[in-house]
Amino acid sequence: MQYLKADTTATLKLGPFLDDGDGKTAETGLTIAQADVRLSKNGGDIAQKTEAASATHDELGYYNVAIDATDTNTEGRLLVAVSESGALPVWAEYMVVNANVYDSLFAAATTDYLQVDAGLDDADTELSSIPTTTGTLADKIRYVFQYFRNKKTVTSSTETLFKEDASTSLGTSTISADGTTFTRGEVS
Repeated sequence: MQYLKADTTATLKLGPFLDDGDGKTAETGLTIAQADVRLSKNGGDIAQKTEAASATHDELGYYNVAIDATDTNTEGRLLVAVSESGALPVWAEYMVVNANVYDSLFAAATTDYLQVDAGLDDADTELSSIPTTTGTLADKIRYVFQYFRNKKTVTSSTETLFKEDASTSLGTSTISADGTTFTRGEVS
């Protein structure tokens, strides 16, 4: 399966178109109009391509078929089929992928890359509260950083974690010790 960039024009090399009588002679003089080129976008109903140009023969029964951004506006499988009188049916399947994926695979090395940063950003955003177990990964990493970096105070019953300003509480936990066991509760 070949890849196509979503929402982009392309010229497909479709064929070979072979004689329907002997199954081996290349058909080089076919007239393949816009309406003859049929598309199915990601399993949808088959319809003619929207790009208006007719296909042109290259050689050996292969034809250049122009498609436009409307023809590639649905990500997923794209079936391109032509059934022309005198020739055996020809079809090809393509995978239409978004620009970021396509460019990551096929463009120059410095053009574009797949986003794989797991939602982390470079923003230096201080937490306003302790993240919950369902919080974002970025907030959980910020919490670990702030826990080890920022000011903490400990009394006989409470540990307090402060924000960057060293005076505003970010969260507290209860603590206890019975002489053999030290216990710190969940920070909230």
